[in-house]
Amino acid sequence: MYKNTKVDLNKVDPIVKNILNELKFNPDDCLWNKHNAVCMKHKYIEIAGQNKGVIIESLDEIEKNSKEGVVAIKCTASLDGNRVITYGEATPKNNTNAYPYAMAEKRAIDRAVLKLIGIHGFVYSEDEVDNNFESMPINKPIAKPITKPINQQQDKVDKVYIATALDKIENNSDKKNSSGLRKDIENLKSKINQSMGWDAFIKTDQFPKFNALRNQITKQQRS
Repeated sequence: MYKNTKVDLNKVDPIVKNILNELKFNPDDCLWNKHNAVCMKHKYIEIAGQNKGVIIESLDEIEKNSKEGVVAIKCTASLDGNRVITYGEATPKNNTNAYPYAMAEKRAIDRAVLKLIGIHGFVYSEDEVDNNFESMPINKPIAKPITKPINQQQDKVDKVYIATALDKIENNSDKKNSSGLRKDIENLKSKINQSMGWDAFIKTDQFPKFNALRNQITKQQRS
């Protein structure tokens, strides 16, 4: 079991403090430490979403296996013209309760709210942090050697990663930049090929969307 500890307010980023002040939240009430990460309690995230006017546009099941307790929910949400698409996952690896659907939905919505109000990465949902969570300091980015080949990057290219990447390409606001979109789709293809192999990917239910987007981008370039 994790041990709840109070947050050292001197270490809370000013961005977070400003948002909490705007929401009239007492940091001592709504924030706490869990596995070395600053977390916000779920009820306060719900209040923040309501007070800010976050709109949950859709919640879609993109993966479900009731027998194995595996669920992934895609949440599309917006605030003041800004839109995010994010995911909540519940598996036996990160969830111990008997309600994986409810947990996946809760995680997806909480993450969307925190992203839209501008503090995700500084603060996490309490249900987003588990025993394996490692909080990366925002103000200390890891330096990447300039000689490191792109194909050595350790992205976890799974079903959720691919769905996120396809959604970003599909919802790109700069539709005229077909060359940029082409680069994005080809980079995704390369990562998929390195991760699972292209022959395996074309047999999945995600390939039709990938193929349709690639054809659409190709037509844009030719026109």
